[in-house]
Amino acid sequence: MRNPVVPKSLYRYGLVGIASNALVYGVFLALIWSAVPPVWATGMCYGIGLIVSYLANRVWSFESTADHRSDLPRFLLAYGIGFVATLVFMSALVTFLRPELAQIVNIGLTAIAIYASLQALGFGRGKGPRGDHL
Repeated sequence: MRNPVVPKSLYRYGLVGIASNALVYGVFLALIWSAVPPVWATGMCYGIGLIVSYLANRVWSFESTADHRSDLPRFLLAYGIGFVATLVFMSALVTFLRPELAQIVNIGLTAIAIYASLQALGFGRGKGPRGDHL
């Protein structure tokens, strides 16, 4: 049964995000436990998440048929926006939360900012006739 309210890309984006962020969060914890400052650790983890996310979201979440020359700049711009957002969010959140908790909230806030950016920039616009709903 199709759900006309929830785009399939949003559902899949969420699943990719959960899996990739679980991996990246483990790396984040290892870094801060190794005395890397939380904001720096967040920045380092961002690169790992970027690669995993591009590949999984392009192929599965957005089912893009556009070539990389079209998708990659849109994706990088959306994640550039997300990178600025994640550093701003983390800088603010660590003022009143422990870094371990701040990063969990940061992940959610940044995911929303990135998905909105991907949609606004037309990432995966080269889709075939398949719809975007469950």
